[in-house]
Amino acid sequence: MALLVLAAATMALCASDEAKVSVDLLQTVRSDSNARVDVLVQLTSPSQALQDSCDRSDSEALDHGQRASCVAESLQKFAEETQQPVKDLLDQHNGLYDSSTFLWISNSVAVKGACGELVMALAQLDTVEKIETEQVFMAPTDGEIFAAESTQLNG
Repeated sequence: MALLVLAAATMALCASDEAKVSVDLLQTVRSDSNARVDVLVQLTSPSQALQDSCDRSDSEALDHGQRASCVAESLQKFAEETQQPVKDLLDQHNGLYDSSTFLWISNSVAVKGACGELVMALAQLDTVEKIETEQVFMAPTDGEIFAAESTQLNG
């Protein structure tokens, strides 16, 4: 029953919510109702939280380590608050995705194996800024770095 309600709710996405989903991801979930995708959900920017993290008058009295701790604590608190609606939605619909990882430093959530209905429901949350297909970049191995450096030196 909950799945039917979620599916019906996601069919009527307003334009502003639909704009949060990348074009390629939107095309994928609309063209294949059984598609499972790995997505990165970017939430509200923590920039304001960083500015408010340590009052400027107080920050002058703090050493570098204390300021860094203050910023980290502010980012974590901000992420907890803005990520809560995503956590709640994922808890309610745990059969619509495989796994999730919450990233406080970038205020984002990586969701593995998300169904299209879940992607569209996430887009309806106020704290969500954008949803994109997860991009995975492979770091070069030491051998590849050495080969590239050798080519540059010899070339």
